[in-house]
Amino acid sequence: MQLVYNSLQIIAFGILLVVANPLAARDEVQRGACPEDYSPCSCDLTSNGLEVVCADVSLENIHDVFYRTQSLFLYSVLLTVTSFSGTVTLPPDVLKDKRAQHIYLRCPSTSAKLNLIIDSASFEFTRFNTTIFEIHDCDLSAQADMDFLKGFVVLHTLSFVNTWNVDAIVSLPTNTLLAIKELTISRCTGLGNVVFPDLTPARLERLYLDGNNLNDQQVNNILISIGSSSSSSSLEQLSLAGNALSKVPRIAAFSQLVTYEVSNNDIAFMSLSTLIFSSPVRFLGLKNVSLTAIEGGAFQGNYTYAQVNLENNKLAAFREDVFKSMLQQMTVQPPAVGGQVIVTGNPFDCGCGLAWLIRDNQPLIPSVKNGVCGGFFRFEDLNPDAYANC
Repeated sequence: MQLVYNSLQIIAFGILLVVANPLAARDEVQRGACPEDYSPCSCDLTSNGLEVVCADVSLENIHDVFYRTQSLFLYSVLLTVTSFSGTVTLPPDVLKDKRAQHIYLRCPSTSAKLNLIIDSASFEFTRFNTTIFEIHDCDLSAQADMDFLKGFVVLHTLSFVNTWNVDAIVSLPTNTLLAIKELTISRCTGLGNVVFPDLTPARLERLYLDGNNLNDQQVNNILISIGSSSSSSSLEQLSLAGNALSKVPRIAAFSQLVTYEVSNNDIAFMSLSTLIFSSPVRFLGLKNVSLTAIEGGAFQGNYTYAQVNLENNKLAAFREDVFKSMLQQMTVQPPAVGGQVIVTGNPFDCGCGLAWLIRDNQPLIPSVKNGVCGGFFRFEDLNPDAYANC
């Protein structure tokens, strides 16, 4: 969003309120004229419904637009509310009784984030209709609680992205968020300062906690909270990428977990039974975690269809007691169907440690993607006879 300057060159901070899909999706639908005048905002009628855009419009004008227009159900509303104080307070009933399926709040992407305060009744009349609610690029240090989400009984996706001071998450009104399936808190601050809320009675399926600089203890506390809630038997996807982890958090408590992402941390070693999956694995991300060694039996579970990403680590040994069982499961299926272990960018040694694979288990090699030893010798090009004396 373009910043606005007044005659004294003072930045006019703003908040971007989006009730819709992200802007990237706006060009993917057919667009026509709306049946009402939304000026000074603009409006398109799409196959999804009405999409209204208010760029750099004052709260007073926004109130006027939604007060005088009659369409009750809106698919998309995009608002940019200007403020010279660096703080925007959303008043009660921002949309003037209108109902919105998706709500995205976005502040300008600047080093000095806009302070956002949301009144508990800002979205009161849309709480029975909103299924997605997101906040991007804001500072919530003045937000005392999450009461503005009370009664959102059909909300299934809640996201906080690149937002400072999300400490108020502790007050999430989980007793009314009955339908929540996806929770994202990504590139935020403040998450490690508070007790993670018990999401019961919701049954969360997807939890993304990327880039929050969380350490081992903070992540462990969050997973204990999730694991002791009603979500322990429903969580399918968990991402902890880009934090400050020194070990892979245990996930045995989550019986339905099939996707686990821990890439871009600093995890040098994986021990026996680090990963125990109860359900067939679909994806395991351990890319760029400075991994130097994996103990035998670290990977337990069904990896028949799994994509296991171990790219850009420091593994010198491709060990039989680590990978053989996994590869045997993968090769039960045709190469284009079964899983694979992706090992691009690891400094594997070409010595006798590879004999188990190159000499004794040639059928397993197609399930190893980009295996290279000695800097440039591909696993599939190595001669089994060269390992005769191993």
